[in-house]
Amino acid sequence: MKILKYFLIFIMTICTFTILSSCAAKALEKEINVVFMCDGEYIGSGTVTQFKNIKTPTLPDGYVPENYKFFGWTPRPLNSVKPTDENFKSEYIGDGKMVHYMDVKDYVDNFTVICQAVMFDINDIPKVYHYVAIAWYDKVATSGLNEDLMKTFTTKLNAYLSSEGVTQEDLDTIVIRGYTGQVGQSCGAIMSDGDIDIMLGWSSRSNVINTGGMKDEMLLETVDDFTVGSHTRTIHRLSDSETVIKVMEWMKSEECRNIFK
Repeated sequence: MKILKYFLIFIMTICTFTILSSCAAKALEKEINVVFMCDGEYIGSGTVTQFKNIKTPTLPDGYVPENYKFFGWTPRPLNSVKPTDENFKSEYIGDGKMVHYMDVKDYVDNFTVICQAVMFDINDIPKVYHYVAIAWYDKVATSGLNEDLMKTFTTKLNAYLSSEGVTQEDLDTIVIRGYTGQVGQSCGAIMSDGDIDIMLGWSSRSNVINTGGMKDEMLLETVDDFTVGSHTRTIHRLSDSETVIKVMEWMKSEECRNIFK
């Protein structure tokens, strides 16, 4: 009987410890309702805790006025961060990014946080100087491009520009940025970033327009006979500065094409 008594006490202790542990975990796991709004309209919602995150919703078409750019979501007052502030882009939770408990805990009101859509007039956004900004399609099965090829491309481009008298200061501002995802997603990201001068590795002009969502007038020049291994790709030029045209001409040369054979 003594053994049975001690066994029952042991079982009860375990059960009690389990219940208390569960209660303690629940006490720690404070739920915050996160509601996403745009100009007073409900866009979506979800619940975060210290152990659970949610994704921000994508802002539907038609919500961003012409000549404005959407940067993401914020639980703070909309006028608390301006485009002229240093690193202002990092102050917002990006479209489709994860929302963590720490992002919103300081803005709770009755277990709820309202996150507003953030957008600015593109004319109010300071432009960062790049000698040239080149996007490449980081989807090797489709474009044939990969990090190693683009490293070689970057080295050759810098060598060419240096031989043409471009300063190291300007060379250091060159951006070579990979974009992943389907055509629509990658082109959408390029338009959102708003600083790309040349696109390398996407498909035809019509594909970039019809599937990617880019406007015809955005594509100032298209080279559609560029090959990457067995892949027939294109180069699209999006801006017309002297430096960009210089780089585009080199990218059409045999020296550049030979990098990707």
